[in-house]
Amino acid sequence: MLQFVGETAVYLPQKDAIRITALTVGAHIGCFATRSALSAIGCSRADTPRDLVDRFEKNRLLFEIAAMIKYRRSTNPKVEAILISDEDLKTLEPAPRDAPAAIAPAAPSLDSVPAPRKARRRPAHLR
Repeated sequence: MLQFVGETAVYLPQKDAIRITALTVGAHIGCFATRSALSAIGCSRADTPRDLVDRFEKNRLLFEIAAMIKYRRSTNPKVEAILISDEDLKTLEPAPRDAPAAIAPAAPSLDSVPAPRKARRRPAHLR
């Protein structure tokens, strides 16, 4: 499990990314918000480093969750860095909902109710 330090995020111009640090039992891991991830939260190339960090901080929880998910899914036990891209953030967005129905659907008759499905177990990593 990752634990994030309360440090202020740092913009690294040579990587065009923002860095925060996460701690594990035996190491620290650099988590980098890539340019595509920054663009996904509304940053532009014209933004100053201060603007980038400010917008990142407003969305920090989103990045921390994305980093935790990537860390848990990693097959490398000695992860030293996690790159968070726009694709990682997209997986955290809620699924789009259909427009709410104005009238509730009628209850199905007993003849149209399908047989109950066999319950499927959740994979161990999701329990």
